Amino acid sequence: MKKIRLLLACMFAAAGMVQAQTRTATETVLHNFAAPPKGMDPWPGVIRDSAGNFYGTADGGRFGFGVVYKLDAAGNQTVLHNFTGGTDGGTPFAGVVRDPAGNLFGTTNVGGSSGAGVVYKVDPAGHETVLYSFTGGNDGGYPEAGVILDTAGNLYGTTQRGGAAGSGVVFMLDTAGLETVLYTFAGMPDGSYPEAGVIRDSAGTLYGTTYYGGAWGDGTVYKLDAAGHETVLYSFTGQADGSYPQTALIRDSAGVLYGTCEGVVYRVDEPGHETVLYTFTGGLDGGNANSGLIRDSEGNLYGTATNGGAANAGVVYKVDTSHHETVLHNFTGAPDGSYPWAGVVRDSAGNLYGATQGGGTANLGVVYKLDTSGNETVLYSFPGPADGSVPYAGVTADSAGNLYGTTFNGGPANAGVVYKLDATGHETLLHTFTGEPDGGNPSAGVTRCPNGNFYGTTSLGGAANMGVVYEVDAAGQYTLLHSFTGGADGGHPYAGVTCGSAGNIYGTTVYGGNTVACPAQSYLPGGCGVVFTLDASGNETVLYSFTGEADGGYPYAGVILDPAGNLYGTTASGGTENCYLGCGVVYELNSTGRETVLYSFAGAPDGAFPKAGVIRDSAGNFYGIAGLGASYAGVVFKLDTTGQETVLYSFTGGADGDYPVGLIRDPAGNIYGTTQYGGAGGAGVVFGLDTKGKQRVLYSFTGGADGGTPYAGVIRDAAGNLYGTASSGGKEGTGVVFRLTPP
Repeated sequence: MKKIRLLLACMFAAAGMVQAQTRTATETVLHNFAAPPKGMDPWPGVIRDSAGNFYGTADGGRFGFGVVYKLDAAGNQTVLHNFTGGTDGGTPFAGVVRDPAGNLFGTTNVGGSSGAGVVYKVDPAGHETVLYSFTGGNDGGYPEAGVILDTAGNLYGTTQRGGAAGSGVVFMLDTAGLETVLYTFAGMPDGSYPEAGVIRDSAGTLYGTTYYGGAWGDGTVYKLDAAGHETVLYSFTGQADGSYPQTALIRDSAGVLYGTCEGVVYRVDEPGHETVLYTFTGGLDGGNANSGLIRDSEGNLYGTATNGGAANAGVVYKVDTSHHETVLHNFTGAPDGSYPWAGVVRDSAGNLYGATQGGGTANLGVVYKLDTSGNETVLYSFPGPADGSVPYAGVTADSAGNLYGTTFNGGPANAGVVYKLDATGHETLLHTFTGEPDGGNPSAGVTRCPNGNFYGTTSLGGAANMGVVYEVDAAGQYTLLHSFTGGADGGHPYAGVTCGSAGNIYGTTVYGGNTVACPAQSYLPGGCGVVFTLDASGNETVLYSFTGEADGGYPYAGVILDPAGNLYGTTASGGTENCYLGCGVVYELNSTGRETVLYSFAGAPDGAFPKAGVIRDSAGNFYGIAGLGASYAGVVFKLDTTGQETVLYSFTGGADGDYPVGLIRDPAGNIYGTTQYGGAGGAGVVFGLDTKGKQRVLYSFTGGADGGTPYAGVIRDAAGNLYGTASSGGKEGTGVVFRLTPP
């Protein structure tokens, strides 16, 4: 979802840029987006105590870095802790576990003393204690899963990154807060990037899954004995057996393991034999069933599917011992909730409880109960802000100095907004998305075309929930130009659009096209994305459908246009080099729709998985950013007219930034951009790169009032001021629009 914004205007002299390297730019927050103080988007599920209280985590909160909350049996919510994104941690992707004394334990993905996440405890009074702060080095970093407790009070978990090979670790934390790395993943064949946590048997053996790695690169089920010896019980092939497991396993009394991955429910026995118990179609039975499972005494399995179902908003399902699936509840969005990412818990009477990421009265998610007859009760609906929140995209400007952009969330339906910000920082909402039919949750910003109107995309919403292309004029009049179906016309446009000279616009989608199934995601029926054009009347023409092979796949970034009508862009996967899904490419598409791959990334040290597009100088050279690189923290690259790539700068993941997300270039050849992570505060940086490849950090976000985690690049005015957005932090915690003034 990282986007590029084009350069506004002129330059700072190259010599001036070098001279100012000891000075820091001054940041001004132009607008603070409002925050839902009680939390929003509860991705993890809930746990339940014997008194009927529920506990969980959610995004949002007072500072925008998430909350730990309690919900009593009457549906009253109490925020136990608001994460600040600082030393206390931030962004809890996982839920919590609870000890007999009522203390809650969990992890955050970022924050802590090194910005690489923490393990924390919250006592019944709401006091938080950081038990361990990850460094992102050999001890691990950026945990996405929660922890489990043994009877002695030790905690066990995984980190998705870090370790000696950068592919994640399994760790133990004793009651004194001392961490022991039990196992460090290497990638192949033992697995890499464990997004799920672990479970533990009575002998102290741990069981878990890795998202990547294994014999085929599609993830593993593994066992780790008490001595730290790992055994891969099963390597997924990415075919009918599934791929990329993201959730924890469960284990029955016979030692059989059960889990879900990319559209299947499976079991793995101790010898390592896998059986697919059910394969989802993505239709009425549910789709994207990646939640964890629970199992009753009769052997029935229960879980959720994030989408699919009668309203394509997800389902709660049961798979019985005969491998027959029953949909217990179809979510509709409002008021019952939508998109359940987490699984369910079950009480002694057979009632199921869980949380949805969306839907409810403000479309910010709900906590629900499902009785044995399938009747749903919404126990709590998270409230939300009206002016927009979480700006993933950057801004564009007009000649009067007004800024225009989008937010991914917020508005009455929490489906995002298009906003205008004048020179005094006053915000005007030009359009608030409803989700259907006008689209929802724009990942990209807006482009101002020569007619003065703004054009953009939403990644979701529309008639098929596959996103739309829209037009908004200066007065806020909205026009729906195209609603994607997810078929040959494409689906889920994450990037914005480019204006053509004849009133047409160009863009990309990451899904759909003519490919029957993308090799990188063979469980999905759709293709690897398309390049499209819309004429002034909104008629779409698909210029190219990616196959996911050597030509590339999943174009998260948009395209740029040269005077001859050729288009240029990047894909995040595919190509001739092997990075599990392919490392991505830079491509050219001529005016007749013929594609030429200009460069295939190899991973390290040249970079991989470019999710931002390219910019082009007058000599025909391209500049862009990619992930990985020598330190696995991303690179800035140049591609000359012969297809020769040069790494201009390789980020270390430390004070210089980590994971670059956008570039612009001035006429003197200086480059400016942002990183999503890293920096002195671990919340990202704005950086400059001179013509000799010397990098300097112009500003390091703290994640507090100044903002943090920028998902988009910056634009620049004639005076050298930089403008952009940060998706988190700020006064309300859900992002800011900022200006950096050169020293």
